[in-house]
Amino acid sequence: MTNTPPVPPGDQQVSQPIAVPDKPRPASFLQRIAGHLIRQQWTAIGIEFVVVVFGVFLAFQLNNWNIDRITQEAGQTYRARIIDDLKNNETDLQSRTAYLGQVKAFGLQVLGDLDRTKPVDDETFLIAAYQATQIYTRPLVRSTYDEVLSTGGLNALGDAPTRDKISNYYLSVVATEIAFTPSIAYRDTVRSAIPYVVQARIRRACAEVLEDSSASVLGRLTLPESCVLGLSQDEVKRAATRVRTTPGLEPILTRLLADIDQKLTQAARSQERVSILVEDLSARP
Repeated sequence: MTNTPPVPPGDQQVSQPIAVPDKPRPASFLQRIAGHLIRQQWTAIGIEFVVVVFGVFLAFQLNNWNIDRITQEAGQTYRARIIDDLKNNETDLQSRTAYLGQVKAFGLQVLGDLDRTKPVDDETFLIAAYQATQIYTRPLVRSTYDEVLSTGGLNALGDAPTRDKISNYYLSVVATEIAFTPSIAYRDTVRSAIPYVVQARIRRACAEVLEDSSASVLGRLTLPESCVLGLSQDEVKRAATRVRTTPGLEPILTRLLADIDQKLTQAARSQERVSILVEDLSARP
């Protein structure tokens, strides 16, 4: 084996890094324009501007298309939710009409006893007098429309005629709620006259019934047509006499019955408006 003599330190070659030339960077728009101006290349300048203007225009168009798509999808969602709210209101108005019809029937029973055209026994009179004081206080649903207003999304609901129909309906809801404000004169008078023990027994034996209630459907409130109090005959007679002799009871009851008639008329009109609006919104794509 041949030994290689060591290389003196001064004779060692040091490897040098190889310089890699930088890649030329593409000229910016302004640099290209400046170059064209120097060389007086007017056609190239015009082409550059056309490309830029077209790009900006295309970006705006794509942005507008995206906004329109999002608005249209939001409108479809809002309209579907409003339809659900309207159907809940339609169910509520039907329940309200039936409930007020029961209250009116009890009131007429009391009136027939007071004017002696159709007298009833003491227990029946007490129950009817108390049930005629019942009121229906559940508000109509408008949560989706209120959300639309709070988020400024009214334009998403559709064209101007559609928006007007929806707005007009919810304006009528305000009027309907005012019309359904309870008349409390009869309620205060009778509940002040019936002894508390008797009232407590009526509430237990003749309580309202909530039917068909679920997370997505409003329940229907009804009053039992008949019930038994289980009080002594003397207790019932004293309580009935106390109510029958209450000063001014018949005129107050008459006013209550007229007020119920007004509420029933308003409920019928509201149901008609709901039905028309649901049909119109459901027909939209």
